[in-house]
Amino acid sequence: MPGTPTVERPSPQAVADVFSTPETELAFRNHGMHAEFLHQALTPLGSHYVLVHFDIPALGAEGYSLAVGGRVSQPFHISLRELQDQPVMTQTVTMECAGSGRSTLAPRPVYVPWFHECMGTYQWTGTRLRPLLERAGLPDDAVEVLFTGWDSGVDLGVEHAFERSLPLAEALRDEVMLAWAANGRPLLPEHGFPLRLVVPSWYGMASVKWLRAITVLSEPFAGIQQHEVYMYRQSPDDPGTPVQAKRVNALIAPPGMPDMLSRHRFLAPGPQVLEGKAWSGAGGIARVQVSTDGGSTWADARLSQVAPDPWAWVHWRHNWDAAPGDYLLVCRATDTAGHQQPLDPGAAFNIQGNGVNGVRRMPVTVQAGIGSAARTVPSHPRRVLPGAELPPVPDLRQARPR
Repeated sequence: MPGTPTVERPSPQAVADVFSTPETELAFRNHGMHAEFLHQALTPLGSHYVLVHFDIPALGAEGYSLAVGGRVSQPFHISLRELQDQPVMTQTVTMECAGSGRSTLAPRPVYVPWFHECMGTYQWTGTRLRPLLERAGLPDDAVEVLFTGWDSGVDLGVEHAFERSLPLAEALRDEVMLAWAANGRPLLPEHGFPLRLVVPSWYGMASVKWLRAITVLSEPFAGIQQHEVYMYRQSPDDPGTPVQAKRVNALIAPPGMPDMLSRHRFLAPGPQVLEGKAWSGAGGIARVQVSTDGGSTWADARLSQVAPDPWAWVHWRHNWDAAPGDYLLVCRATDTAGHQQPLDPGAAFNIQGNGVNGVRRMPVTVQAGIGSAARTVPSHPRRVLPGAELPPVPDLRQARPR
């Protein structure tokens, strides 16, 4: 029928890279942000990406106590209520998992199978970390601050609590905070209730959840999550470099309407506004370019003049007069430090799949009649595996008793 979008289902060859059962279970347990929320300034509660390494601890606000100690002159414990009596700060921060984009690499690193959805932007409320460290009394030989969560388990065959450190200079930055609320509400359990660290410029693994202890160190920390899991390595023998600041990145907010399974986008012809978000841990966003032909030609997008916070994503827009046909949309960001997204997705390859920031190419179809029909019917069978067709779906409206 006119205006009915169609899209080919994946062929057996296209589904050759099958995800393993452990990867699939990780994908069910964790989740990314719904891409349509790239149209909004803030990510709604419950739609921010979630990565839980071990189990979510069962913690309450009453009786909670944070230990601050280590190489300090005045160690202390502080309750959540006492923390909330400290000067309060609220800042908007775009957080991104270091593994976002991992599944776009070839060969694909086997771990949590993220595509491009592993980010989110919340307004975090809490208090600055620095005054607490100063209260504890920092010695001249302090070099790092270790953050230990209540969650623990086994990774790479080693039992350990999830813990990571920051260089002292990073921990003392004004934007590094202890947060107890997001978007004006207490933290959800999966986001670290009752208290978590927020390190705005670094990838999300640095923002340790369910904080149990803060420990000042006089020598660098060498834990599993610090020097084994989150590293840029080109081979197993490569000593690698640590994953730290977020690389410059940008995404297009999905335009038009989707095919349910493939998420292929369909738009009506005529004036369209392409928009999305860009962010970086190394500085502000200086430029976003947009292409509708896969990167052969580029146009500058308009950047929002008002960023809610230095560490929040920047909104961009681009007007497009869309003629019928098939297109490949691409956006590319450059930050104020001069870093630019690579056009080749494989340029960021590393065996763990961290820091993948190659541009994303989004195929779209511009077709007359899109959006004018209340209901469209696909002209192809729905498949769950190559060669395995589902039986016809009954019309439940006809089967429902009246």
